[in-house]
Amino acid sequence: MKEIEDKPSELASQAPNKISFEIKTFASLVIPIYFSQLAAHATGVISALMTGSYNTLDQAAVATGNMLFWPVFFGLGGSLFIVTAFVAQFYGAKRNTEIGPLLKQAFWLCIPLIILVTIYLSYVSQILDFFGTPEEVQKITKGYLTGLMIGTPALFLFQPLKSFSEGITRPLPVTVINIGMVTLSAILNYGFIFGNFGLPELGGAGCGISFAISSWSALLALVIYIYFSKHYQSAKLFTKYEKPNLEKITEIFKLGFPIGACIFVEFGLFSGSGLLLSNLGEQTIAAHAIAMQVTTVTFMLPLSVGLAAAVRTGNLLGAGDFVAARYSSFFAIVVAVTLASFNFLALIFFGDYFAAFFNADRSIIALSSSLLFIAAFMQLSDGVSFTGQGALRGYKDTLAPMYIMILAFWFFGLPIGYSLGLTDTFIPALGAYGMWIGMCCGVILASILVFFRLDKTTKKAISDKNFKVF
Repeated sequence: MKEIEDKPSELASQAPNKISFEIKTFASLVIPIYFSQLAAHATGVISALMTGSYNTLDQAAVATGNMLFWPVFFGLGGSLFIVTAFVAQFYGAKRNTEIGPLLKQAFWLCIPLIILVTIYLSYVSQILDFFGTPEEVQKITKGYLTGLMIGTPALFLFQPLKSFSEGITRPLPVTVINIGMVTLSAILNYGFIFGNFGLPELGGAGCGISFAISSWSALLALVIYIYFSKHYQSAKLFTKYEKPNLEKITEIFKLGFPIGACIFVEFGLFSGSGLLLSNLGEQTIAAHAIAMQVTTVTFMLPLSVGLAAAVRTGNLLGAGDFVAARYSSFFAIVVAVTLASFNFLALIFFGDYFAAFFNADRSIIALSSSLLFIAAFMQLSDGVSFTGQGALRGYKDTLAPMYIMILAFWFFGLPIGYSLGLTDTFIPALGAYGMWIGMCCGVILASILVFFRLDKTTKKAISDKNFKVF
């Protein structure tokens, strides 16, 4: 990072100590974003906990539904994540009036994405049959996914507004709303799963209804807040109707699709692994799902730092300070790895305790904790990979990370995991344990390649006078 030391930057003028300044800046972004992401994911965790208390069959069914739904949702909905970078750059360049028209085109993009997810979910029976999912699991899974389908439009429409708030460095309102959403979802889950509060006892299928109600409530709350808050008025979001602009919609999707593809590749690997393991029985499904729930919670840290990095680099690039943007990009990785080290230690020493929260069955706890031991070694690599991707998003460099993730996970990690977990090619099949070893290998390779890509991109932005961010 020699260029940072050789050239003056806006960052240096903002604070005598660049490190302390970056710590404060990232803390103001990462902390609320982290709790926002954690709250959003908590609905899944609570569903897993409550269905685990109800019975293992419903827990496995909800887990199967999550494996089918979330990779596809993030794969398509991730296309909207680029909006954060656009907003951050406009905000950094003091071009706030361009934010509103951008968001309106993002809303238009939501429509075909919602249709695609709906079409996909209409074929869920065939997908479950293909993977050999037991019939008793299928019935509950279908009911759960029906609720998720109803809540899907709200999820998509929520994302551009979330990007708006985070891009102008106001992530806290989204955090508060997401906490409210998870609270409402927990109350409704308690009602619909067990038949409390005069509600019907629906088991795992009730989690879907709870999700739909809480998702639409969150969207309504965020719309109302943005409409009345003075901090958002300069964007002119609600002042003028805008027809679909195919050129702008295409630009958003072109830059955003690789982001969604990156998320789909990793989520798809974990979820696809669960589906491949489904014929090993409901205990294996439940153990895999528990390990995924725990690691997804720990994953919120690097994901949050990555989202903060996209905002921070976007703001700096919009202001034309390429040197400071490079510094912030790599500083974000240092922050992510530091935080991830705590995740590493927690999973190594307390993995069995985390597993026991979700299920009391000793055999499921034992298998889950062994998977979490492997997951511990993913933490540092995930910190580098997703934070690096977030920083690259600020540069609108999204295509290269997509290729990296496909190579690392589908052409490297999955073959290793499948060979070790489900075949006797090299050693006797290890089941879920072998599959997770393969996924760990994929994460490590992805982190190495993303790091070098970030180094190349940030150097080019500094040295290339023709480098453009808009």
